[in-house]
Amino acid sequence: MTTDPDHTPVADADLSAAQAAATAGPAGAPPAAPGPLDPDLRAQSREILDALFARKAEEVVVIDVRGRTSYCDLFILATGQQARQVRAMADGIVHFMKKGHGRRPAGVEGTDSGRWVLVDLGDIVVHAFDGPMRGYYDLDGLWADAPRIALETLGYSADGEDLESTEPEA
Repeated sequence: MTTDPDHTPVADADLSAAQAAATAGPAGAPPAAPGPLDPDLRAQSREILDALFARKAEEVVVIDVRGRTSYCDLFILATGQQARQVRAMADGIVHFMKKGHGRRPAGVEGTDSGRWVLVDLGDIVVHAFDGPMRGYYDLDGLWADAPRIALETLGYSADGEDLESTEPEA
């Protein structure tokens, strides 16, 4: 049994599975930078960002893992202030993807604790954390050599403003 940053017990099996999933990138030299996102992947990313920013997600990062993993193309990392917000971000993603793309996630893990919720959408895996858990697992650092996709290329400012919205502001 291990403890997380708040000294909450974490089963070693859970920790091992999480670390294995986070570090599954190939060894050796990084592959060449992938090209632009295909339109469907970009649309899915925007739906996810819509859901995250609608729920006040912070520190949103999109990591391009195409060619580095066999199980997805993008990681999207986001931070919430508390467990309720982290769960709401995950629930919002599931709702937006069903509504916008008719897709249900392959899996959702961690909603009970709300400290780290993983939403597996196939091509995109979303990790929603509270602050201490994000620092503890440090996926940003584990995937430091993977390219980041600027939010602006997906139509968002760094603070979550939709730059492609055609709706007038109130």
